[in-house]
Amino acid sequence: MHMTTLFAVGVLVIGSGLQHLKQATTDGQVAFQGSFELDASADKAILFFTPEGERAWAKGFDPKAVYPSQEGVAFQTNAVFRVDDGEERSLWTIIEADLRKHTAEYVYLVEGERLSRVRVEIDPVDLAHCRVRVRYVHTAISEKGLHFITGLSEMAFTQKMQDWRRAIGSLIR
Repeated sequence: MHMTTLFAVGVLVIGSGLQHLKQATTDGQVAFQGSFELDASADKAILFFTPEGERAWAKGFDPKAVYPSQEGVAFQTNAVFRVDDGEERSLWTIIEADLRKHTAEYVYLVEGERLSRVRVEIDPVDLAHCRVRVRYVHTAISEKGLHFITGLSEMAFTQKMQDWRRAIGSLIR
């Protein structure tokens, strides 16, 4: 009974190549996962999910290296960088950076609000196409973070995945 109360599982939605699933808890944590296809090899697509690669398509994403201290952000396990976007300041660390396995995983702290984890895995479909799988887990660390989490929706996540596919797709073309 407690587990039923704790977890509310959303509906898997399939449409226009996108899939997503929302899993929410009543204790300040929410998870979303989704996927979409790109007209690119997995080797090419993973580069868009490195800190420097994401800079090219994600509006407002301007990472600044903390460790190792260098001009651009290194795509390596345990690298740390900062992103300041308007009033939101976040500190990121790379948990997994594997170009060969087409995997990128980050944990980031939005100061005074939430701790988030994002994992991107890219599966080759064929030599010129791949499927990008994305999973987010957001955990509130304050009332502001709880407000952020309760404001998230499956529709907004689906839109985010569509926006990512469109932005990266325009760079591929």
